[in-house]
Amino acid sequence: RSDTTSRVGGPAPVQRVQRLLPDISVVGDLVGDLSPEGSTQEDLARFSVREIEIALQAAVDPYFRGDVFLGFNDAEGVHIEQAFLTTTALAAIEARLGRFLMPVSKVNGTHRHDLHTVDYPWVAQRFLGEEGLKGTGVYVSRIFAPLGFYQELQVTAVDRLSPHEHAHEGEEEELLVAEPPNKDLDGLGFSARLRNYWDITESANLELSASAATGRREQPFDFGGVAGEPNAVNARQSLLGADLTFRWRPLAQGLYRSFIAQAEFLRQVNERFTDPAYGGPARDFDGAYAFARWQLTRRVFLGGRYDWLEDPELLGATLTAASGYLQWYPREFSKLMVGVERVMPSTLAATNRLLLQATFALGPHKPHPF
Repeated sequence: RSDTTSRVGGPAPVQRVQRLLPDISVVGDLVGDLSPEGSTQEDLARFSVREIEIALQAAVDPYFRGDVFLGFNDAEGVHIEQAFLTTTALAAIEARLGRFLMPVSKVNGTHRHDLHTVDYPWVAQRFLGEEGLKGTGVYVSRIFAPLGFYQELQVTAVDRLSPHEHAHEGEEEELLVAEPPNKDLDGLGFSARLRNYWDITESANLELSASAATGRREQPFDFGGVAGEPNAVNARQSLLGADLTFRWRPLAQGLYRSFIAQAEFLRQVNERFTDPAYGGPARDFDGAYAFARWQLTRRVFLGGRYDWLEDPELLGATLTAASGYLQWYPREFSKLMVGVERVMPSTLAATNRLLLQATFALGPHKPHPF
């Protein structure tokens, strides 16, 4: 009970009532594909609800905060995007326990509805998955400045690296292994990311980061067995990357002018087997992208991206793509975007894409324009 008046008369001290309801947010990500040669979406829909995300976030007690992100779409139904506890009482480090987007690559920690483009860069889609690389386990980060500038080290250990959605094009049979990848501790997924941050001027800053991840994944292997028998082996796959981001936002015109330039390189390293029955990757793959976005007015932004990739789906053949994006933020709770892209695989005909995106947010979890 928390009365507002005392029993002997006069006002009583205000007491803080325990907060029982968390912050609840809903984010909608709607995508339209008007590409001239047919839809390029995974489900071939011209217009679709790519995802509805529900976020539940609150302090659990003085020691932990809880965050739960649930995703809804027609293809997967209901699924857990992220769900983790975060420590709030440790002075030196931040620790998380649960499922989270792993700190690998610059873009992997960003949900698709918060991207400055409609989709992740092609190298991220192929190496990390269309919805990003997630893991269930432990995350630890620490911020320090031994060299006089901001640094952050993020380290994770997860049950396993999530499987690639497009690791083997056209393959519909489920991959079965005799033993799970995580039977031994060295089969867990591990990642590390080191971020370095400098203020160049009062209006500009620079971030240079490096990241790495490694773990075992199921790869196809023809044992000559029948259905239901093992048809895959565990093979180590590692990822190395570096990214550079420049941001400019003048103090006097911060609401109306800003600029971002970003570039990233990723290398996928695959364990190989000499046995001809092995159907997994037979080489390593590289990929990169460069992106820039200029703020035209308070609510309008113009961006462009160039992608280069040794595509695993094309057995390492080169894929390049050039895209442009026009964004409009009516308010901080909504975003409208038009994207055009030309995808140019070296072994296939080029594809032109025309994409529309509308994002809206109900509650405190909203897209950010910068």
